[in-house]
Amino acid sequence: MAEIPLFPLKTVLLPGNTLELKVFETRYLDMIATCMRENSPFGVVLIHQGDETAIDTDIYSVGTTAVINDWENRADGLLGITALGVERFEILSTHTQDDGLTFADSKILDEDSSHEMPEQFAYMLDLLDHVSAHEGRIRDDDQGFCAILYQLIYLLPLETALKQRLLEIPDCNDRALILHAELIRLGVIQYIKPEATQL
Repeated sequence: MAEIPLFPLKTVLLPGNTLELKVFETRYLDMIATCMRENSPFGVVLIHQGDETAIDTDIYSVGTTAVINDWENRADGLLGITALGVERFEILSTHTQDDGLTFADSKILDEDSSHEMPEQFAYMLDLLDHVSAHEGRIRDDDQGFCAILYQLIYLLPLETALKQRLLEIPDCNDRALILHAELIRLGVIQYIKPEATQL
């Protein structure tokens, strides 16, 4: 169990993916300064109800730890950072400081990254290559099954609530099944591999 500061947002950060943020509130500027100085993580969690600038927001209990891998002082006077998602975590309890910064007692949620991609989901590699090329990205050939799923979830225009649901699922195969069903619903699979709709 570890205590980490939380950055509640109206977006989902996934392990292995990045999120660009503009930081302007004092509580988060101080948090970022501490994380950079101590090379320590913070937690990104999706807001269930409330605003990003509020103190009493209702947040989900599963999020992703993040580290800062780039930053800049923007021309508009704000601090720009690029956060890299590392691991899923679960919030066990929270407490809020006088400055409005919330800390969580958390536990890292283990994930078996050694999973090989089952044959029925092999089409997801083709889909990821297609989407990555459209975004001007190159897929890492060394990515495992879980990482490929997270990359697809990150790049596809899925609803935020669905991304959160997929993040919360503990098993890669179960996560793939839910994503597969959504891709069928969206009509994506028939353009990649029509026979995959029969799985």
